[in-house]
Amino acid sequence: MLRKRGEIKRDPASTHLERLTIDKACRIAVETSLANRRKNALLLTAEKHQSIRKKKFELIDLTTVMTALKDKNGHLKTSRKEMEDLTVDYYTRLFQSSVAVPRSATPPAEEEPPIIEEEVAHAIRRLKNGTAAGPDNISTEILKSGGDALNRLLAKRFSTYLKNNEIPEQWKVSKTILIPKKGDLTDLNNFRPISLLSVVYKLFTKIIVNRLEKKLDDFQPPSQAGFRRNFCCLDHIHTLTQVVERHREYHLPLALAFVDYRKAFDSVEINAILNSLVAAGIPTKYIDLIEKCNEGTSTTIQLFNKKLTIPIGKGVRQGDTISPKLFSTALEDAMRQLGWDTNRDWEDGNVIKGINIDGKILTNLRFADDIVLFANNTSDLSSMLNDLDAVGKKIGLQMNEKKTQWMRNRFCDQGNVTLEGRDLLEVNSYVYLGREVNMTNDLKPEIARRRRAGWAAFNSIKEVTNQLKDPKLRAHIFEASVIPAISYATEVWPDTKNTTTALRTSYRALERALLGTTRFEQWKKEQTSTDLRQRSQIQDLEEHIQRGKHRWGGHVIRRQDDRWSTRTTHWIPRNIKRPLGRPPTRWTDYFRKNIRQPGRHWMTVAQDRAAWRTCGPR
Repeated sequence: MLRKRGEIKRDPASTHLERLTIDKACRIAVETSLANRRKNALLLTAEKHQSIRKKKFELIDLTTVMTALKDKNGHLKTSRKEMEDLTVDYYTRLFQSSVAVPRSATPPAEEEPPIIEEEVAHAIRRLKNGTAAGPDNISTEILKSGGDALNRLLAKRFSTYLKNNEIPEQWKVSKTILIPKKGDLTDLNNFRPISLLSVVYKLFTKIIVNRLEKKLDDFQPPSQAGFRRNFCCLDHIHTLTQVVERHREYHLPLALAFVDYRKAFDSVEINAILNSLVAAGIPTKYIDLIEKCNEGTSTTIQLFNKKLTIPIGKGVRQGDTISPKLFSTALEDAMRQLGWDTNRDWEDGNVIKGINIDGKILTNLRFADDIVLFANNTSDLSSMLNDLDAVGKKIGLQMNEKKTQWMRNRFCDQGNVTLEGRDLLEVNSYVYLGREVNMTNDLKPEIARRRRAGWAAFNSIKEVTNQLKDPKLRAHIFEASVIPAISYATEVWPDTKNTTTALRTSYRALERALLGTTRFEQWKKEQTSTDLRQRSQIQDLEEHIQRGKHRWGGHVIRRQDDRWSTRTTHWIPRNIKRPLGRPPTRWTDYFRKNIRQPGRHWMTVAQDRAAWRTCGPR
C-alpha cells in the first residue's frame, strides 16, 4: 500500500481526492498493524504466564518530553538550557545535606570472613528478573546465566572490596529517570525520580544485608513492621482496627495521628544512619563499608541530550537492597530518645503517653516511614507529635504539615492537635497502608474502594481476556489480577451480611464483564449464577476471603513474639464495664460462629496447626 501511495504521489495525473484516499488508507493500515502487533504480543505474554503489565509498558511508543518548567517564582522557562539549570538546582538542593550530625565513636574494626561462592549464588537467586539495568547495562539475567564460574569470580572480587573497604567508583554513580505523576508537569515536584543502580552493586549489598539482617531486625521494636522478615502490612492494619474496635465497644477515648514525612528516604542524613548502625551493634568493618558506599555518590539526569550530574549528600540510595534497613535503623535510633518503647509499668507514672494494652504501652505503629501515633486525649497527641518532630529534625526528617492528619472518636475530648503551634487537619477517615480507616470501623467507604480497585484491575487485563479462548488461562489471569485487588486486607474485616452481599454483587458484575455478557442477557437466557461460574471457571470470592481470614487468624494466635497484632486480639480492657446493649460485630465473631469444637475455645484450637486446618474452609 505504501508503494501504491508513492506511485499515486508521483503521478501528475492523480487527483487530490485519490491522494487523500490513499493517505487515509495508509493511516488505517498502520493503525491496524500496530493494533495487531500489540494484540499478538499481549496474547503471547498471557500464554507464557508472563507479566501483562510489564509488556504493556514495553509497548508504549510515546515518551513525555518536558516543554517548560516553572522557576521558584512561578515563571515558565522554555529553553533547554534554562530547564536543565532548574533541574540541577532543584535536585542539588534536594540531595544537599541540611543538618550537621556528628559521628559517634566506633570500636576498632576487626576482620570479617570473606564472601564465599554460596553467598553469591544465594543472593543471585533472590534477585528479581526483569528489572532495569544500571549505568553499566548489566542485567539480572546476565548474572543468573553466569553459573558457577561467575559466582567464584564475584565472590573473590567482593571479598577484596570487603577486606580493603573500597568499592569501584562506577558503583557510586546512578542513573535517574523522572516519571511524571498527576498534576502540573511544569512543576518538578510532580515528577517521581527513579534511580537505577548497578545490578552488580545491588548484588554486593544484598550479600551484606543478608549478613546483617538478624542484628538489624533485632534492633527494631514490634511496632516496626516495614521490610522485616515475617512481618507485613496486615499486622498493623489488624492492630489498628482491633484498637478502634475495642475503644468503640467499651466507650474509651482514642485519638490517632498519621505522620507523613517529606521525601523521608531522600532526607535522612548519612551520619545519622552510620550512628544508628553503631547503636545496633553492627561490626565496624561493615559500617565503614556502608559509609564508603554512600560517600561521594552522584546521579545523572538526562532531560534532552546532555547528562546532568547531581551530587548526593544525604538520603539512602534508591533501589539499593540495604536502603530500607538503613532508614528503619536510623528512625528507630532517633525514636529511642523518646523512650516510648521501653518496658515500664503503666501504674508507675502519670506522664506515660499512649494507650494501655494489658499493661503494655502502645504509642506508635511504623511501616518504614508510615507512622501512626496513639493517645487517649488531644493534649498527649500534640505532645507526642512535637516530640517526634523534634527528634526527626535531628536526623534530617521534616514532617509534611498538610499531609500529617489526625482523627478522634466520639469519646475523646474536643481539643485541637497542633504541630509547632499550628493546628493540624482533623479528618473522619484516613487511608493507612492501603486500607481506609475510620473511628467506627465502618466498611462502606473501604468496600467502595475495593470495588474501584477490582474494576481498575479488570480494565487492565480486559484487552487480553477478551481475546483468550482458553477458559482456564482466562480464569487464571482474572484471579491473579482482580481477586487480590478486590479482597485486599479482607482478612481483618468483621464478617457481616452486608459486607458479604456487597462484595458478592461486585464480583458477579466483574464475572459477567469477563464473559462479555450483561445482567439483562443473563436474565433473558434464564442463566443462573452457577451457569456463569461454570463458564468462567473462576474461584468463588467468598471462599477465598474465608480461607484468607481463617489462615490469618491461625497465624495471629500462634505467634510467640508478642507483636501488637496478637496482643490486641487477646486484649480486653480491665476494670471497665462494657456498656449495655449488643456490641457491633467483632472480628473474632466469625471464628466463634464457625469454629465450634466441644469444650474448646477457638483460640485453643488455633494453637494446634493441624487441628486448625481441619476445621477451616477447604
